[in-house]
Amino acid sequence: MRQLQLIAHGEPSEVIELNTVSEPALGQEDVLISMEAAPMNPSDFLFVRGMYGIRPAFPSSVGAEGVGRVAKIGSKVDVALRGKRVLILPTYEQGTWADEVVAPVRNLVPMSDETDPLQLSMIGINPATAYLLLNRYVSLMPGDWIGQTAANAAMGQYIIALAKLAGVKTLNVVRREEAAEQVRRWGGDRVVLQGDNLHKDVEEALDGKKLSLVLDAVGGPPVGELAKSLKPGGSIVVYALQSGQFPAISPGDLIYRGLSLHGFWLINWIRNAPRTEIEEIYQKLGDLVADGSLSAAVEHVYPLAQFKEAFRQSLKSNRSGKILFQFGATDQTDRG
Repeated sequence: MRQLQLIAHGEPSEVIELNTVSEPALGQEDVLISMEAAPMNPSDFLFVRGMYGIRPAFPSSVGAEGVGRVAKIGSKVDVALRGKRVLILPTYEQGTWADEVVAPVRNLVPMSDETDPLQLSMIGINPATAYLLLNRYVSLMPGDWIGQTAANAAMGQYIIALAKLAGVKTLNVVRREEAAEQVRRWGGDRVVLQGDNLHKDVEEALDGKKLSLVLDAVGGPPVGELAKSLKPGGSIVVYALQSGQFPAISPGDLIYRGLSLHGFWLINWIRNAPRTEIEEIYQKLGDLVADGSLSAAVEHVYPLAQFKEAFRQSLKSNRSGKILFQFGATDQTDRG
């Protein structure tokens, strides 16, 4: 079996190798999965660079999420799972950038055989994070407003889609006009360009409304400007720090207006949530993908052998969609 292996921390194209490894013996509760698709995420590259919340031993398999079909099962695994499509939970206990993956059955959730595997492969991290961000911190009602930074990222697209399904309005901050157009096409209700007058522009866009929730992936000043438009008692949730800067939020806003600041990491939820809750949420997201309510733009898919080109594309800041590995693919494919 072929898998990408991380041999040290550093730049992805320099520290990841494509190696052929022998198929490991299955434990009693393990499953061998023949992979169909696996995306690349910013968190994967943080992991590769040694900047993530998990530090591997080398060599390490790599890639957090993906889907495939069960090819072999351990002696204590339900035989009904054989041949089924499964989602691999993004626990980093196994690497998905491989044509075959061995995983414990506890890290798998069955998925529909009929749904596009490319779209299903992407629900492990971003849609699950978006769903939990919208449901855990504030009791949002139809007509409420939320704000988000980095709204043109795949996470932003999922947040907009899930908010729209709940009747919640989105105020979206981006850095470029072409990104603003993209967010409008996705259904973002208001889009504001990040600049020197961000608070004023946000207030004008909201036209007297107040935000109930702010979701931040950037850190630094923008989230603090959004926080000024929160209702008293509103929440800010930080789920990534693209700038590397702590969110610049006024202590006075936290104290006098009763705002709350939270950090969210999906792996903590996977570790601590009841298994029934995990299955229920992922199957709900799978159903939304199946009926077309939930999707992310895909720019290119690559076979595993073209991993260096795939990394180059994925690390570009001005992509039009996600980059994925598609297993069994022999040629670069444009899905734009």
